[in-house]
Amino acid sequence: MTDPIPSAGETTIIGLPAITIPITTTADRPLTQEDLDTIARLSDGTALLISTRGAVSGSRYLLDEDEISVGRDPHADILLDDSTVSRAHAVFRRVNGTFEVVDAGSLNGTYVNRQRVDRATLRNGDEIMIGKFRLVFFTKSAVIA
Repeated sequence: MTDPIPSAGETTIIGLPAITIPITTTADRPLTQEDLDTIARLSDGTALLISTRGAVSGSRYLLDEDEISVGRDPHADILLDDSTVSRAHAVFRRVNGTFEVVDAGSLNGTYVNRQRVDRATLRNGDEIMIGKFRLVFFTKSAVIA
């Protein structure tokens, strides 16, 4: 028989905890250092959506084209596969270097910072709700002043 290890009941956690920063105060999933590094490396004229709720929590979506569709349709640029999302739910558009979200006539609506919108210009830290999914919007300027 072997002797029990005296420290067997103790645990040690090694690693970096997730970092919460003020640019996203409504998120369910705090930003990690990897998220911050990715945001800092964005090219000019691009943006990043980070999912904070839903089956794809933690997923990242690069906005690097003039128009990006979101919906339940398998042909959507960003596929959010849930019955709360319309087949063609919304479109992200790049207009003169800024991004906006436009509802595409969805049944459940598109929300920015918990307000239902038909169209809204996006700013760093804005939370976009599409069905049960929550996506937080960032450009490089969110972490590089």
